[in-house]
Amino acid sequence: MPKCHLSLLILAIPLSGCSIFAPVYNEAVYTKLDGAHSSLTKIETTVETKAPQRARYRDVEPYYIEALAMVKDAGDIAGRRTAYLQGKPSARAAQLVADNIERCRQAIEASRARFEAKGQLANETDNITIVQNTCGIARTIEGSLK
Repeated sequence: MPKCHLSLLILAIPLSGCSIFAPVYNEAVYTKLDGAHSSLTKIETTVETKAPQRARYRDVEPYYIEALAMVKDAGDIAGRRTAYLQGKPSARAAQLVADNIERCRQAIEASRARFEAKGQLANETDNITIVQNTCGIARTIEGSLK
């Protein structure tokens, strides 16, 4: 019986040690990033349903604004987490999440600005998929902290 308890203790120590290097999962960050993904899917769907005509910027602008607002909220929350963890081993991982959320925001803003300036391109759904994948990195990282 003592061997069983000792082996559980030996297993638990390394596993619990990993948790100090990862920030705590934040449901609000994940939910906001998931909402941004849904908004990007709405843009993609709008473009697809307008085919063979091109979608106008005003058709997709509300979805861009919605996605940007959600990513901004997620970034604000992640930024506060990074500041809170400053000096702790998990601060670097928290900063990586915040950096990926910022990349997501930049990708959405670049897509929005390009759509506004040039209209819908022939490969617009591919462009939106790239933005979704960029934002999916931050969402996946946050989800892995569960």
